[in-house]
Amino acid sequence: MDLSFAQTHIETEIHKRDENLREEPPAKKPRIENKNSAEITKVSKEDVPSGSVQQRCSPRKRLDIRPLNESLQQKSAILPKKCKQKFIYGNYSKYYGYRNMDKVFHDVRLDVFNAYCDLFTEKSVLDIGCNTGILTIEIARRFKVKSIIGLDIDRHLIDQAFKALNRRKKLLPFDNESKRMEIFPFNINFVHGNYVLKDDVLLEIEKPKFEIILCLSLTKWIHLNFGDKGIKQTFRRMFLQLKPQGVLILEAQCFNNYAKRKRITDTIYHNYRAIEFFPQDFHTYLLSAEVGFKSCELMGVPDHSKAGFQRPIYIFYK
Repeated sequence: MDLSFAQTHIETEIHKRDENLREEPPAKKPRIENKNSAEITKVSKEDVPSGSVQQRCSPRKRLDIRPLNESLQQKSAILPKKCKQKFIYGNYSKYYGYRNMDKVFHDVRLDVFNAYCDLFTEKSVLDIGCNTGILTIEIARRFKVKSIIGLDIDRHLIDQAFKALNRRKKLLPFDNESKRMEIFPFNINFVHGNYVLKDDVLLEIEKPKFEIILCLSLTKWIHLNFGDKGIKQTFRRMFLQLKPQGVLILEAQCFNNYAKRKRITDTIYHNYRAIEFFPQDFHTYLLSAEVGFKSCELMGVPDHSKAGFQRPIYIFYK
């Protein structure tokens, strides 16, 4: 074969191949399906040398160039602080702890009651605002009451009262006769509820149930939460629930004691500003025809180390 002809033939074939290559589109690379592809291509800040590439981020993040610690400090400042618990009904969970100020329970009001121990013997008693029931239980133990019911508006406090009562019961022998005879501590019960009625018309169905009603350091909280109308209704209901010759034992807070708690809620503040029936008027009202008590006497003044707890205790006789 002539070499010049062979060379011409080869060049013609190469030219055709090049033309075909230019006309054919480049083959697509097969797509690799990988669920973790985002994780594979993700590069952390630590893996990239500073200044080597420009990091892409959202405009919001590009504007926020503060140090991490500074951002956390400002976020924590924005978060609301833990709100202090408000005991709007005087339902302090550790009331007896700060009132009695000692590890061994001793309420100085019991010293006042001691002079009238015969008043409690074999009587049915209602203790309104009993809190955790410690004083209620101690009255039942000391004065041999026939029965006593502790009432409180706070369900949690009533639960604590039942726990304290059950601890007392567990200390007794299994075959103890106290339960059968319904004497201490089986003559004690606790009830959760609000003593203030929703409507005065409900007073019409009240019947005498108790021989003694205790209202100790409670009038301020009824007054602030339910106003003049609420405290007056409470006094009338107490009278109606007492049996003939029954007694109300009342330890009321003075009006000066109200101001410190007047801003707990908007309702309390409104009631405080609207008060026209003051604690110094309680005696006159209780002895009036609108309620009906016939007489009263000073039971005593607790000898407490704090003047705020040296509140006179009165007995009102039906």
